[in-house]
Amino acid sequence: MAYNRKEKLRDNIEAIRTLFNLEKEGRLANPAETEILSKYSGFGGLKCILNDANEPADREKWSRSDYDLFPDVVELHQIIRENSKDTEMYNDYMDSLKSSVLTSFYTPAPVIDAIASALKNNDI
Repeated sequence: MAYNRKEKLRDNIEAIRTLFNLEKEGRLANPAETEILSKYSGFGGLKCILNDANEPADREKWSRSDYDLFPDVVELHQIIRENSKDTEMYNDYMDSLKSSVLTSFYTPAPVIDAIASALKNNDI
């Protein structure tokens, strides 16, 4: 089954939520949390996070193909807002996430393993 946009968005939201919780609790991730964090892949291909998602009316400005992602993007904004000490920190977090739309893309583990193996085999 292909890794779809909603799944990617949900995985990223859960990883962000988990990271904020770990920071609040001042501890390292347990194995289950490590698994959640490992699914974070950035927001490459999820341009919908660039859209406003502050109130239900914002959805009307979205592309119809992204409507199903609106509640998740609202949740993402809420998590980040709740874990920001002020508006400036919230904006910094959102700017960072938004920049990843253009720079972050999922690379399957077999591709990474093959590259790492090739580098190792060539003593790099």
